[in-house]
Amino acid sequence: MKLVPVCSIFNERFIMNSKSVADVIGSAVASLDSRIADVKRDKSLLKSAKIQKRLTQLVAPLLYILGGLSNIRIEVYCGKPVVYVSMFSIDSFKQDELVNALGYLTEITEKDNGKITTEDWAVAVNRDFRFETEEWRVCVHAYVKDDSPTCRKIAVGTEVIERTKYEIVCD
Repeated sequence: MKLVPVCSIFNERFIMNSKSVADVIGSAVASLDSRIADVKRDKSLLKSAKIQKRLTQLVAPLLYILGGLSNIRIEVYCGKPVVYVSMFSIDSFKQDELVNALGYLTEITEKDNGKITTEDWAVAVNRDFRFETEEWRVCVHAYVKDDSPTCRKIAVGTEVIERTKYEIVCD
């Protein structure tokens, strides 16, 4: 039996499979090209005068209402602009800035026959409010501070999840 150094075996296999390696690299390059095209398309959308005007009409009142109490960022998702508003350490979900922002967003969403949804994340005392029309989407993420006198998380029960456990057995 002839012993062959592992490096030789690896190098022979690598050379034999070099075409498949080139294919993998080519696939990675094509994927990056696709992502670059997506980013350019999203950038072009955000630079369009029509979208900038609409976002200004949408975001300027929010900035005024929230008065620096939140972080706001804009992205493009599925071909339309999305405004993300994050409000941290608020006293409660009844805080004036949040209530006024939600009222404003509800009004313009209903005017455009849009959809409004909410989702609670009790573990983090967080509530997400989503407003969506055919032209835009706004997501408000409101986080109540841990020591809030009016909002707190309380245990309402327990949940037991039964899961099948597996292990690998080889013959």
